[in-house]
Amino acid sequence: MRVIKVITYGLFLVCFSLALLTSTVRVGVNSTRIYEYGFDKYHVSQVTGIDRAQLSRITGTLIDYFNSKAETRQLEELQLFHDYELVHLKDVKGLFQLDYLVQEIVLGYIVVYVLLFLLWRKGRWQDLLKGVRRGCALTLCLIAVIGIISFFGFEQLFIQFHYFFFGDPSFSPWILDPSKDYLIMLFPPPFWQDIAILGGITIAVEALLIGSIAWLVPFICERHKRQAHPGCHGQG
Repeated sequence: MRVIKVITYGLFLVCFSLALLTSTVRVGVNSTRIYEYGFDKYHVSQVTGIDRAQLSRITGTLIDYFNSKAETRQLEELQLFHDYELVHLKDVKGLFQLDYLVQEIVLGYIVVYVLLFLLWRKGRWQDLLKGVRRGCALTLCLIAVIGIISFFGFEQLFIQFHYFFFGDPSFSPWILDPSKDYLIMLFPPPFWQDIAILGGITIAVEALLIGSIAWLVPFICERHKRQAHPGCHGQG
């Protein structure tokens, strides 16, 4: 029984970190402001000759595609991407769909774990909040490690990421030419570094905020309890 508790508790910590990561990615994928940020910062209209209205249309089509609300033929209708770029976009869509699936699974596990914890361990909700704090601490540690690695070699990390998730470029064409391939013109490598930094900061802030709440709630409850029963404190 103890082994089961340890395993389910460990999974809760891991799922908590994964929930923050996958949720942040999902929000980012569907945020038009992030796309527009990249278009503005890297002067995509000047580089590609595509005006902002067309860029907005492209953004909407890509978001719909990543969410399975649009098919490959709708990307083809943009008359913008080569066949190999469409292949890579299909792989990217698969990765985002995997992110969505993982998010739903880990959130489901967290909900079930919390409900069962409160059902079986009534009155021990502070232990649950301790788990939340540890989940936040784990998340911050992971963000710190990835941040340090990225600081000293983001480009290499980015390449290894592509090899891991997309495989050899001869099978999944993710090495693109910025002089002729619109996909990399729309989203140049520095854009992805910006997104990685923004995502890391966002996840860290989320972890700090949730962790702070999980620390403050027991503290406030204990303080109210002492104020409500001042004579009980210090007796023995």
